[in-house]
Amino acid sequence: MPRTLSNVESKVILKFEWENKYIISISDIKKSLHCSKNYAYKVAHKLEEKNWLERITAGYYLFISAERGVKGVPPMNPLLVGSILVNPYYYSYAVSNNFYGFSPQMPATIYIATTNEKKMLKWRNNEFRFVTISKTKFFGFHKVKVLDAEVNMAEKEKTVIDSIDKLRYAGGIEEVTRVVNSAKKNIDFEKLTEYALRMGSFSVIQKLGFLLDFVNAKTPVRLRKKLIQNIGSSPVYLGNIKRWGIKGEYYKEWNIICNVPEKHLISELRIG
Repeated sequence: MPRTLSNVESKVILKFEWENKYIISISDIKKSLHCSKNYAYKVAHKLEEKNWLERITAGYYLFISAERGVKGVPPMNPLLVGSILVNPYYYSYAVSNNFYGFSPQMPATIYIATTNEKKMLKWRNNEFRFVTISKTKFFGFHKVKVLDAEVNMAEKEKTVIDSIDKLRYAGGIEEVTRVVNSAKKNIDFEKLTEYALRMGSFSVIQKLGFLLDFVNAKTPVRLRKKLIQNIGSSPVYLGNIKRWGIKGEYYKEWNIICNVPEKHLISELRIG
């Protein structure tokens, strides 16, 4: 269908163009036209048919502005789309690792940290997975610009901590080891230590300390001692025991069992 517009539709589109909108809600249409919710849905449906809007999820649409051409080629920014799927939220794990250049792997799945529970959602070729974390772990993020949108992204230090906390969302222990190695010259060790302690997880502290030593990070002595003073009394396994088993070398200082063969940890790893 041609991208023609009725008078009512023109009013809506011009308003959104002027406001430089990227995501449109039914509430936005309702407010701009001072109309009922049902009528707003009818307008949205027409605009979708004419390729001015693309449905993301119930009540929310991607705005395909006039500058996208006669055919209305929609913008492609999955992080913009993900930002309206749940609240509160921030991007972390494999997503923020790639954003900061800690990992070259462009994640096939977009991980979003939130305090709410939400089912996985697919949009176009993108899969959004929502990682529910406790309110005590929901911190350490800021606004960043990704293409044409501002989104909430984990800070560099929280990216490392989150990745250690939930290895599977960051590519597993091998990938997280590479992340720590890549991040060691670009992080604030004071903040990294503070965030590790704030997580309230002995496992995170023990794994972080071990990995920092493993990649020869220049952790300030004072902060290294602070981490050691806060390790748990029970030993933890570095890798998932279902995959790696329970055999491994014990490191007393960090009270950790490295059950992952070193060849896997140093694969493609340049430590220096």
